[in-house]
Parts: sequence; structure tokens; C-alpha cells
Amino acid sequence: MLTSKTRIVAAAAVFIALSALFELLPKPRVPWGMSIDFVAVPVLLAFFLFGVRCALIVSFGMFIILNFIGFFPPVGAIMKLAATLPMFLIPALLLYTPLGGKDRSPQVFSSPLKMLIAAALAITVRCIAMVILNYYWAIPIFATVFFGISFEEFFEKQFGGAIWAFIWYVASMNLTQGIIDVAVSWAVAFKGRLASLLAGQP
Repeated sequence: MLTSKTRIVAAAAVFIALSALFELLPKPRVPWGMSIDFVAVPVLLAFFLFGVRCALIVSFGMFIILNFIGFFPPVGAIMKLAATLPMFLIPALLLYTPLGGKDRSPQVFSSPLKMLIAAALAITVRCIAMVILNYYWAIPIFATVFFGISFEEFFEKQFGGAIWAFIWYVASMNLTQGIIDVAVSWAVAFKGRLASLLAGQP
């Protein structure tokens, strides 16, 4: 019989491979031009099914892979990692509140209401983090490397110099992606009964 650590390592390897596959697959676009990816879905699945340690392993495995096959490494990989970490670390922290119940297991998020609360907080943290990182770090580098212009020039051209337009743009993209990440992984884990099967429940 596999030990708990062996199961976590084996599962993490599978989830990391899935992240790599999702990165290589064509990414669908929504009407307003944003591309949707499923690279972080295996990370959240790892959390729901095996807990925060497995999710951390998968997230850093995803980070390493994105540095080889992702867009604009290492900046893109760092941004994806920073966007993904709150999506399971916030729910993990909530397990130590009354929301987590007695066993403090990710299984509590099979409740749609508890998942909604956790997702709302996680996506809020994600949006704030991404606005800050994009404004002070990622976009200045992107503007210089790809367009050969200063951040100020890029900001003026893309957002008309309006900070709220920038905040809305970044937050809306992360809100959309965050909802998709949570919805898909939650549906696979709990509606697809993977969590119950792994727990040995009928």
C-alpha cells in the first residue's frame, strides 16, 4: 500500500504533467480578447484532493515548467505563480477558522457556500496582488523588452494614463481566470466525486 507521502509525490507528478500539457494546448479566447488557460487547475485539484503540501509542490513544479515552455520567462512564470498561490493558500488558511470545521480538511469546500466564501476572498487577494505586481514590476519590464518604451509611455498609450482603467483591466482578467480555475477544479474534485473516491467514500 502506498504511504501518504508516496501518494502525494505521485499525485504531484501527475498534476505537474497536466499543467505542462495545458500550457502547450491552444488557449481559447473570450470575446474581449483575453486568453483563458487551465494551467493552474491541477494546482487547485491537488489542494482539494491531497491538501496544501501537494498544491505547493505542484505550484512550484508549474513554475519551473513555465520557465521553459511558458510566455516571457521568468516574468510570466513568476506572475502565474503569484496569481495561483492565493487561490489555495487563502482557502487553506480558512480551514483554521470556524469555516474549516473540526477536521480542517479541504473536503469542507465541497459545500458550495463555503467554496464561494473562500473563492471570493482568494480572488480578491489575487486581484490586489496582480495589480501591484503588474504596475510596479511586470508591465515596466514588458514595455521595455517588447516595445522599447518606458512604462509611462506604455501606460499612456494602453490606458490613457488612467489608473482606474488599468486596475479594472488587470482585476477583470484575474477575476475571470480565478473563477474559471475554481469552478473547473471544484467541479472535477467534488461534482466528479474524485475527492470522495480518494477518501474511500461511496
